[in-house]
Amino acid sequence: MAKDRVKPSSPQAGAWAIIRCADTGKFLLGKRSGEVNNAGAWNFFGGRVDRGEDPRRALVRELGEEAGLRVKEKQLIKLGRVSGGRSMHYFLLCLEQEIAPRLNREHSSFRWFKRRSLPARFNRPTTVAIKQGLLNKIKA
Repeated sequence: MAKDRVKPSSPQAGAWAIIRCADTGKFLLGKRSGEVNNAGAWNFFGGRVDRGEDPRRALVRELGEEAGLRVKEKQLIKLGRVSGGRSMHYFLLCLEQEIAPRLNREHSSFRWFKRRSLPARFNRPTTVAIKQGLLNKIKA
């Protein structure tokens, strides 16, 4: 009898929103809580894309779960995709004014940052977005 072969699973895709306030030019980041991995790191809101799920739709779901934001898919502007083991999709969400997100257990706090005053410690997807220059693609 042949042994069942298990295909190595590929890392799950993810989608993240770079949320920018048009009025102040600042970016919204969440600080990861002690209940999740990489506690204390700052990140853009977003997360996993479920199997068969469109990245834009996944991000709408994640923004609702993590930050209590109700957005429509058409509000998300595609900034790019980065591959390298895990497919990472990035979108821009422009808000007219700074808001206070309704955080779930994944985040302990949030803050609006100027581009030149970002914190020093990020989770990996946020680090990748910054190193790829995605913030620089966003017009002031």
